[in-house]
Amino acid sequence: MILKVEHSTLFEYDNPIYETATEVRLHPDNSPLAPQRCASFKLQVDPPATLFEYTDFYGNTVNHFNLLQSHKRVNITATSVVETGEGRSASGDDEDIFLMDFLCQSRYVHFDQAIRDFTAQFAAGTDNFTLAETICRHINDSFVYEPGITDVHSTSTVVMALGRGVCQDFAHILLAACRYLNVPARYVSGYLYGGSTPDGRDEASHAWCEVYCGREQGWIGMDPTHKTIFVDDRYIKIGSGRDYSDVPPVRGTFKGNAKEKLSVSVRVSAME
Repeated sequence: MILKVEHSTLFEYDNPIYETATEVRLHPDNSPLAPQRCASFKLQVDPPATLFEYTDFYGNTVNHFNLLQSHKRVNITATSVVETGEGRSASGDDEDIFLMDFLCQSRYVHFDQAIRDFTAQFAAGTDNFTLAETICRHINDSFVYEPGITDVHSTSTVVMALGRGVCQDFAHILLAACRYLNVPARYVSGYLYGGSTPDGRDEASHAWCEVYCGREQGWIGMDPTHKTIFVDDRYIKIGSGRDYSDVPPVRGTFKGNAKEKLSVSVRVSAME
């Protein structure tokens, strides 16, 4: 499937600010092991800025820029065309030391008592694929999708207490459960054609997980937000990391005495 993504991020300020430093993680994964191919990517910034690029520790493409002149708004528009494939990476060849990052607690993924109690019902020792699928289906059946009750800084502990949340929250629960049971799992940021929400709307970036199922099977994408569970050619992967904090779509800081308003618009469409 060939999909086009138009992702617009607008920052507005009630008073002029005089310096902005911003990182953007919106370039679709185009690594040799990715189950997709990025045919084109264009990033536009208004006010205009010189764009720089680097690859972070987890292999994600990061664009960054600074604005030094006074301004009251920053508009970032990323346009991508991606040829998608099945939702798994090539056969895994990761060293154990690399997998350790995806077996530990992280900023938003905690091994608290609620996660320990939650995982007690699952059969430890089952192969990684079966165990992760079982946990993923249980999250989908047991948690309620409810926008607005959490935010991007909500931890797995908060979501466990609420029993509800959005795709990012459910991904963090799946990560916590898998890792606590010694199954390597990583957070994935991206898009879903036909709906990042259960009712099929494209509202924003989507989030899911990839579970390491051994060298033969590699990393397999699983999405606890949707009943289909397994990632397929409707998904576009941007990047991955330990949790949301490693792959936020846009992150930055500014200097000035002003309140910030953020607006995000996402459109995913098929080109064939």
